[in-house]
Amino acid sequence: MARGVAREAAMQLIYENMLGGDGGEETLRDLMGFAPQEDDEAYIATTVAGVREHGEALDRLIAKHLIRWTIDRLARVDLAILRLAAYEIFYRDDIPDAVAVNEAVELSHRFSTEEAGPFINGVLGNLLRSGDRPE
Repeated sequence: MARGVAREAAMQLIYENMLGGDGGEETLRDLMGFAPQEDDEAYIATTVAGVREHGEALDRLIAKHLIRWTIDRLARVDLAILRLAAYEIFYRDDIPDAVAVNEAVELSHRFSTEEAGPFINGVLGNLLRSGDRPE
């Protein structure tokens, strides 16, 4: 299966976790109708667990690069996309930064508002240009 589909599933599980759900295999299979292949399953599990583990550090970085916004005001789906992309940028050496940003913008086109794509692109661009790293 394509990495993009696995990334989409990971973002949805991250979003579900943010809303208090488990975001596990049952959600993938039953609610999303997604049966990942072994390499997709590994990517999804690692990414969702990594965002959960590093969430506070990722949120601090994201918050630092918001202009005229606070993290509490962000749409939850946009925050899930930003967390996923930031995790890929800082913790996944196998994903180029440009791919993480581009895929985040694509996810915003599918799951958020028309304004979300440029906003997410700007936040991630600011984050990358800053040279900041998670603490």
